[in-house]
Amino acid sequence: MWSRNSKRISKALLSGALALFCATQAQALSCLPMGPGDVYRIVSKSEDPFVIIEGRVTFDEALLPTYSEAAPQATKEPVEIPAQVSGLMLGDRMFDQPVEGEITLEAHCLGPWCGALVSDARYLFFARQQEGRVVAVVEPCGGFFFDAEDGSAGDTVLQCHRGRACPSKLPDTLEGAQQVPALD
Repeated sequence: MWSRNSKRISKALLSGALALFCATQAQALSCLPMGPGDVYRIVSKSEDPFVIIEGRVTFDEALLPTYSEAAPQATKEPVEIPAQVSGLMLGDRMFDQPVEGEITLEAHCLGPWCGALVSDARYLFFARQQEGRVVAVVEPCGGFFFDAEDGSAGDTVLQCHRGRACPSKLPDTLEGAQQVPALD
């Protein structure tokens, strides 16, 4: 169900993209304004399998990681959360492949900032195929998930997928952005 007409995304590219998506300035997390076109361009150049899905994602929100001053190391590793998705996967020309089944949300934290989603909301998201399952990364800057209620994220991806203009929300320069500090 997940491999038909899929593309590939590498773990190295995914890690690099996560680092690029988030930058810190002063004491607060500042995220680069990535759009669905930006993520589409990144994953379309990769070699590992991925899928693009527009649909409703349902999961137990209580399983999302939250930072605690009392246990700061507790959010250092990603948390895997089982989820259900119902929607359409991007095929050769459009979102035309029905999808209904289980996926894994891989929720990450960067220091005190943790990725979050709303259960039972409609998203357009990019997920990688890994060891026979579909894994969607949830990180503090949003990176791989976009609100799909109004359809604009899907329209952007379709433009990119069909070789038309692929809009970017990234700034022209990264002037002033800083590397995310290493967490020990």
